[in-house]
Amino acid sequence: MNLREFSKKVGLPVSTISKALGGYKDVNIRTKNKIKTLAKKHNYSPNLHAKNLASRNILSVGFVLPTQDNFIHKLSLIEFIQNIHSELNKINVPVVMIFAKNKHDEIESYKKLINYHKVKLIILNDTKKNDERISFLDKYNMPYLTWGRTNKDKNSYTWIDEDVDYTTKIAIDYIISNGHKKICLISSMDENNYFHLRQKSFSNYCKKNNITFKKKQLLKLQADNFNLEKDKLIKFLKKNKETSLYLILSEQFLNIVLESFKETKKEIGRDVSIISFDSNLVDSLAPNITTISQPVNDVKTNLTKLIVNKLQNINSNKYYLYKSKLIKKKSVLNIVKKNVN
Repeated sequence: MNLREFSKKVGLPVSTISKALGGYKDVNIRTKNKIKTLAKKHNYSPNLHAKNLASRNILSVGFVLPTQDNFIHKLSLIEFIQNIHSELNKINVPVVMIFAKNKHDEIESYKKLINYHKVKLIILNDTKKNDERISFLDKYNMPYLTWGRTNKDKNSYTWIDEDVDYTTKIAIDYIISNGHKKICLISSMDENNYFHLRQKSFSNYCKKNNITFKKKQLLKLQADNFNLEKDKLIKFLKKNKETSLYLILSEQFLNIVLESFKETKKEIGRDVSIISFDSNLVDSLAPNITTISQPVNDVKTNLTKLIVNKLQNINSNKYYLYKSKLIKKKSVLNIVKKNVN
């Protein structure tokens, strides 16, 4: 059903419907709600390409890629933006990407996206506890969508994130079933929210399952300082020989872990066990590692839906929690079976 057909069906002018579903302020809230209800009832969704042509205003999406990130993280971000671009390209929504060398350059890049490229929506990745990018965009009254939660009310912005409690439960259940109780959690020194949420959820599930997890078993690394962090992990390995499993909260630390184990002559799956969170890169880097992997197609589909919904109705805020999957490989030793034998 196109706009004119919908207009005829509900008996309302085309211009009023367009403005109401486009979030324009000159349509009162009662009319907006009525039109939204009718659109849902009749399964009507505005065609973004037609909307662009009619308004002579391109509904574009902006993204800033930090170049100072480590290699693995940059690969993950590039794959992320490629997936978005591929899906949005099908509905003629351009994606404008700018590279940023540092934090100052990053904020300047957002200014360019807003003032020069005139994007209608900005996508933020790796949200932090106190994220200056969000404060900046709020100040400019600029719509955004975040991959990762912020400290704001969950209904006050548009976002997508992992169902951390669900993911932690499947990880802990698997760890327990293989007899591991001495666990090292490898996290980040960065203040990204997903590290904080994963750490908190892991600690809570350890308590529920009577697994003692002490502060010294949390090892925070910097992914962009390979040699220094590798030495730190080697020191931990030598000092904590009773640790049987390492749970890595991001694939960006995997190369540090693999090299540390190699230098200390620890064979993965025999001398030590590993589980890594993954954004679909670990399989190519280390195919034998057990992972907690993002459901790529599910994320891509629902992220696109969130973007389209936000572009169609800029005042609408929705969120989506995706469930990652445990992909079992050869990197986790079954201590229970080993002790029985």
